[in-house]
Amino acid sequence: MRVLVTGATGFIGRRLVAALVDAGHTVRVLLRPGVREPALPKGRPVELALAALHDRSGLQTALAHVDAVVHLATGAHRGPRAAALYPVDVQGTRQLALAARGRRVRLVVYLSPLGTSPTSAYPVFKAKGLAEQALTRPENTFATTILRVGPVVGPRDHFLTPLAWLVRTWPAWFPLLLPGGGSTLLHPLWLEDLVAALLVVLEEPAFWGRVYEIGGPEHLTLAEVVTMLQRHLGRPRPVWPLPPLLARWAAFWLHNLWPRFPFHAYWLDTLAAPRTADPDTLPREFGILPERLAYLLPLIFPREGG
Repeated sequence: MRVLVTGATGFIGRRLVAALVDAGHTVRVLLRPGVREPALPKGRPVELALAALHDRSGLQTALAHVDAVVHLATGAHRGPRAAALYPVDVQGTRQLALAARGRRVRLVVYLSPLGTSPTSAYPVFKAKGLAEQALTRPENTFATTILRVGPVVGPRDHFLTPLAWLVRTWPAWFPLLLPGGGSTLLHPLWLEDLVAALLVVLEEPAFWGRVYEIGGPEHLTLAEVVTMLQRHLGRPRPVWPLPPLLARWAAFWLHNLWPRFPFHAYWLDTLAAPRTADPDTLPREFGILPERLAYLLPLIFPREGG
């Protein structure tokens, strides 16, 4: 199968590209024209297609002889300051859907966070919901499978890595402040388990045209996640509640003053309400036994000298 991957240079995309090539698929990656060398997996042969998501003719060329698309490109991780969410996630997805109509493409696989809805009050969840609508319109000539997932964790991820930075840099003599005291219930998912599920979807037509909500084997509060992280990093301290409004105010100013600050409004939106799925979905539907977070931390954050 020839698979086009958007967002192939991102946290999930790099691992997926490597897994697809190792599984014997022909992989084509969609890259925006630019001068920077793409961060693609080393030692894996891939086809390159240069086109932006707003360039429909370029997308049509990129989709030539493609059987399936895994659409991972998103502006969510760049934060509101980058103003990339609507152009990439909504307009870009609409252009991709239009470009794929009537072509050889049989399947588009799309990732959304748990809680996605086109009527959501939170920008990321609303944008993802509008993108889902574009990919599931009746006039589309391809099947769409949507995976709604909890926070995906792995080396250099967008969830644990900022928290680890906070744990390591926060003054050791001061309690750690978490929005709402860290009471939000989360459903972390190991990167390798997500990639395995994506391979199953691509290779088994029985999974085409469906929506799955998946996460790891456990529901954890943010405070529980941070406590496990502190214990692993050797930085234990008490957790105190931070009013959510104050957390958003601080994130807004710090992210604008320091664009590389790892917390921004979109990141905080994931903590606004509990977003979980049935922990049995991966083993029951996909035959995958997901890993628990406590066993993953040594893989994600190896101890120095260990």
